[in-house]
Order: sequence, then structure tokens, then C-alpha cells
Amino acid sequence: MDKLAEYKKRYAEAMNASRSRRDFLLADIMTDMEREFRIPFLRDRAEKEVAPDVLRLYRLISDSRSI
Repeated sequence: MDKLAEYKKRYAEAMNASRSRRDFLLADIMTDMEREFRIPFLRDRAEKEVAPDVLRLYRLISDSRSI
């Protein structure tokens, strides 16, 4: 299984977790993705340096958090 597929699986599992645990799991996934894919903090740099499919998943995870 490729890395992005693993993150998609973790995302699906996190979304099935209880609401109180979900945000922690999603934050962990985001942190791991930032390290794995070297996602920069600045949006314009991220759009230039990160593969679009990776960035799409990262933003989906970010938008799924209730924080």
C-alpha cells in the first residue's frame, strides 16, 4: 500500500472514532503528513512544493477537525 493510501485509511478510521478522540487522531495524521511529505506552513509554498493529491487530503483532514 502506498503512503497516501495509508493516510486515507487512517483518515477513514479517525472519522469513525468518537468525536472527542477524532480531533486528536486527525491532528496526529496531519503532523505525520507534514513530516512525510514535507508540507510547508505557508499555503503558497505548499501549493508549489507538494503534490496536489497529497495537499487535497491534507486539507480535507484539516477541514474535518472541529477545532
